[in-house]
Amino acid sequence: MATLPADEDYAKSVLAIFHAKHLRQGQTLRADQVNGEFLANNMGRQFDYEAGLAYALERHWLRLDLNRIRLTEAGHAES
Repeated sequence: MATLPADEDYAKSVLAIFHAKHLRQGQTLRADQVNGEFLANNMGRQFDYEAGLAYALERHWLRLDLNRIRLTEAGHAES
């Protein structure tokens, strides 16, 4: 899948969910919770969430662990 310039913005929106909950590196949220908050807060559409999450995973800002999304050190520094 091609990366679009907006994908970084969507990835930062996903990071903002972690930041709003005052989570630190290594802490997790359920993947469905992050997805639901992204959509409920009008941060974008489902496709935008998926593209943003993929971007964040590629940049090692987040890590997917057993249906939980973990905030990494790089992600905490970026948010």
